[in-house]
Amino acid sequence: MGMLSAVLGFTFIVSGLGADTYEEALNLYRSTFHGDGTYYGDAGGGGTCSYGVQNPPVARQVKYPVALNRPQFLNSVMCGTCWKVTASGHGLGNNPIRGEFLVFVDDLCPGCQAGDLDFGVDGDGRWDITIQAVQCPVGSGNVQFKFQGSNPWYLKLQVQNSRLAVHKMEIDHNGWQPMKHTSDGFFVFNSGPVNGSFRVRLTAVNGAQIIDTIPRVESDSVFPGQNQFPLDTSLPHA
Repeated sequence: MGMLSAVLGFTFIVSGLGADTYEEALNLYRSTFHGDGTYYGDAGGGGTCSYGVQNPPVARQVKYPVALNRPQFLNSVMCGTCWKVTASGHGLGNNPIRGEFLVFVDDLCPGCQAGDLDFGVDGDGRWDITIQAVQCPVGSGNVQFKFQGSNPWYLKLQVQNSRLAVHKMEIDHNGWQPMKHTSDGFFVFNSGPVNGSFRVRLTAVNGAQIIDTIPRVESDSVFPGQNQFPLDTSLPHA
């Protein structure tokens, strides 16, 4: 078992998270990456992360929505994450990317390489950028939970508005049961029935855990949570 420590009422698991994704995701917060910034126009909602026409509240605190390159998308684990972009305007095209600002991942760029971002706004060109994952500026906001195509026997649930990428979700159903992560940023549980309110336990990529209660299963609805991951002073933040 991993060593446990309590910080501000939240539990951090030091080991045992599934080493590959855990280490890869943490490295995106600990390191900077160089690549190309390109444009794919106004996405108009949708995208691989399945947010629909309205992104989570934290997306309003950043400058642009972006599609993240496939190697660093980590099979949608990085959906809903925030990244700091630094650019000097060096490159080719009519709309240079300049300055330092935050972006929000709501899509996948299948053809992009590690370090690349495809900006969900109108523009032209290919520009040198440096990127790093940062803790999202959620302020006092809590996580949210979005259902998709769900019923008591089949739960498909997405965590939104999280300070950090969520590595794992479990449901309290005859004990804590793991939910299966999907390629569009959801977690699935199909060993119901789940009736009435139920608890879920979320594990962030830094090992922090929170437990929240969802009042009922209601397909295609978004419910506010009661908790948020605490700021991790060892990782960059907005």
